Formats: sequence, C-alpha cells, structure tokens
Amino acid sequence: MIKESMMDKKNNVDDGSAEERRILESLGISTEILKEEEVNESSLSLKNNNHDNQEPQQQIHPALAMGLGCAFLFNMGILLSLPPVIRGKGAPYLPTFQKGLNSMFSQLKNDAQITKAQTLGKPLTFVDLGSGDGRVVFRAAREGIFHKSIGYEINPLLHIWAQSRRIIQAPLYWSSTNFALRDIWKVNLTNVDVVAVYGLDPIMRDLGKKLKNELKPGSLVVSNVFTIPGWKPSKANVDGVTIYKVPDCWETSLSTNTTNMHPKI
Repeated sequence: MIKESMMDKKNNVDDGSAEERRILESLGISTEILKEEEVNESSLSLKNNNHDNQEPQQQIHPALAMGLGCAFLFNMGILLSLPPVIRGKGAPYLPTFQKGLNSMFSQLKNDAQITKAQTLGKPLTFVDLGSGDGRVVFRAAREGIFHKSIGYEINPLLHIWAQSRRIIQAPLYWSSTNFALRDIWKVNLTNVDVVAVYGLDPIMRDLGKKLKNELKPGSLVVSNVFTIPGWKPSKANVDGVTIYKVPDCWETSLSTNTTNMHPKI
C-alpha cells in the first residue's frame, strides 16, 4: 500500500510537471531558458554565500598611509635637490629646525634697524633663497615684521609642497607670502631688506659675491649654519645663525686688503 501511495505521488508530480511545461510552451516560453535562469540564480547565490564567508580585507590605517606618503615626499625632495649640488650651484634640502628659526627671528626683531623701520611704518621685504617646504617664509609672515615674505626654490616638488601649504593656510598667509620656482642665481635682490640663506661651503663664496653686487645699503643677510667667507658678522653667532649688515660686513675685509697692499715701512 505504501509503495502504491508513493508511486501515485510521483505520477502526480510528473503529471504536474508535464502540465506546467505544456502551459509554458503554449505561452511561448522555453523550458530551456527557465533551466538556464535557475542555474544562473544558483551560481549567483553560491557566489554571494562565498563572498559572505570571506574575511574582510585588511586596510592600511590612514595615519600610517599619511606617514608613508610624507616620508616618500621627503626622500623625493632630497633626491630632486641633488642635481644643483652636483653642479656646485646649490644645496640639498636641509630644513631649518625650530631652534634655528627662533634664534633667527629673535635677532631680527631686536635689530635696531628693523625696529626703526617698523616705527616709521616702512614696508620690509624678506626673501628666503632655497625656501624648501616654506617654513622660514611662513615664520617670517607670522612674526608680522615684513610686508612681504618670498621664497625661491628650484626643486619643483618642494615648490609644490610650499604652495600647497600656502593655499591651505590662505587666510593667514595668502597676502603676505609668495613662492616662485626659480634658480636662486637668477633672483634679483636689489629691493630686498632681509635675505635668508642656508647653503653649503662650496657655494657660499659665490653667493657672497652675488649678494654684495645686488643688495642695497642697510640690507641684512641671515645665514644658517654656514658663514660667508670674508664677511664680518654684525653680531656673534647664536645657535648657528649669523647675521650680516650691508655694507658694514665688507668694510673690515676692504681695509684689511688695503693694508696688505700698502704695508707699513
């Protein structure tokens, strides 16, 4: 009896399936298409299940990614600054640290000539030759001493970096700062009041000649770490920062040369 009941059910199912096929065919729907759709749905369901079972992929933390990006840019900045060094016309990217910045602007603010110009309301111009990431220029603008602070840099990556910082901090520095992608040897310094330099020994003598030929009387030169050969500082070196006042810095060397040319008898 059980077998007969099961057989009846199977026959009913087969009859039902056959009846469904006849109905679908009468509507113009192929049973083969339905089978393909069933297979596709089964495959898609299987893929979704496998995707759900997979563990989430690990991602780099944003802070780590930013750190790696900054390290990459820093190293690229150094590499791109090497060609002028090899030609003996520049220095590698050497950032001025906070101690040097503090010493530089503390001396400038206390300089009698700078103080007098501020009292008279005279606009002063500050130039950083080889401005790198722009930190010296931004510090000059932040001190409020200068009407305009300008940085000249030949390294395109460092120039873009400094310009990006200027755009981001636009409300603070946009009107009082500027950056130019230019060879420092082609910069005209005739109307500059204060020049900051951070060069290496091999270029300091030639740089001193350029400054001497172009700077007006009363200008100040601030040299970080390296001194200018043959120039007399206006005050003692403080934390690696030396300040020269034009033309006082040359008078001693000129008088010395004159004495050597005409020795006493």
